[in-house]
Amino acid sequence: MDAAATQNRERNHAIYEDLWTHYELFPHSGWAHAWAEIEPLYQPDRTLEIGPGMFPHVPIAGTHFVDLSRHALRALSGQGGLCAVATTPLPYSDERFDLVCLFEVLEHVTEDEALLVEIARVMKPGGHLFMSCPCNPDYWTYYDQVMGHERRYRADELSVRLASAGFVIEKVCPRHDRMDGWFGAVFGFGTKYLPGFTASIVRRYLPKVAAMPWEWYDGGDLAKAESMGGVTLRARKLLPGEHAMK
Repeated sequence: MDAAATQNRERNHAIYEDLWTHYELFPHSGWAHAWAEIEPLYQPDRTLEIGPGMFPHVPIAGTHFVDLSRHALRALSGQGGLCAVATTPLPYSDERFDLVCLFEVLEHVTEDEALLVEIARVMKPGGHLFMSCPCNPDYWTYYDQVMGHERRYRADELSVRLASAGFVIEKVCPRHDRMDGWFGAVFGFGTKYLPGFTASIVRRYLPKVAAMPWEWYDGGDLAKAESMGGVTLRARKLLPGEHAMK
């Protein structure tokens, strides 16, 4: 791990080790738009979620989790999660999992392409990746900076990264994930300097926001996601000898 990646890891650990102390574990079923798609593919011991914090998107008991926050890992472990500190490379053998979840994580990572390659390594051919991330750098605000984001993705940028790691996008769920500049400044300020107060507001509104019925579309077109500012997607690791359709 080079100096930039090490600094990035330390910064994210500092942000979220403190932030997660202000939250309780949020139920996976609360993420309605994601769980409806994940559930048919979910098997506890064959599932890994990377960086869930206190907001896991899969059932906890028997599922594997890695995270930088020891506070989050203790909470997940306390409910039966199989937990490890996030490392590079991931602490698992090749083709260990059928399903990997990566929600609101990729934008935090300096070496995002390397992370996707590492996810492909621990996933069996034909396995599935569910992930979400913010899109469109034109929507960048102070809140992105406070949360430790390295970037917001262009549609073609995210598509190329996934394809280069050996994934084909199968379904896309564009989501509204943008803030006006003034709101990003206020929310970012509150998150950084008044985390307990801001977390109390988030806890109040999170169930309603998480339950919003975003629509899924077949295929890998991310243009609408870029316009709306965020995406949840399902991608599949290509089989040996298989090539993604253009």
